[in-house]
Amino acid sequence: MDETPYQPVLPADALAEGKMHRCTIAGREIVICRSREGLHALDNICSHAFARMDEGRLRGTRLICPLHGASFDVRDGRVLGAPASQPLACHRVRVVAAPRSK
Repeated sequence: MDETPYQPVLPADALAEGKMHRCTIAGREIVICRSREGLHALDNICSHAFARMDEGRLRGTRLICPLHGASFDVRDGRVLGAPASQPLACHRVRVVAAPRSK
């Protein structure tokens, strides 16, 4: 897991289950995904053919590349389906409650 410091990206409730959000953190393009299990952050570029993963599909915890259909587990980045052979780097996610307004 990457040791890049945390950076606010979006409100936790702004991303519905099955949706993705692309952002850049410390010069790296990241995709934030929400599965039934929560929020996940991975490198946004496919390890096989360099396509943007946020343009693919999210099915449960499986992130599918739009170019050749390689798939990865959003929980740990491991390869679930060819043609990719290298995992995607995962990044820590921290959810912080917003301050309550008075």
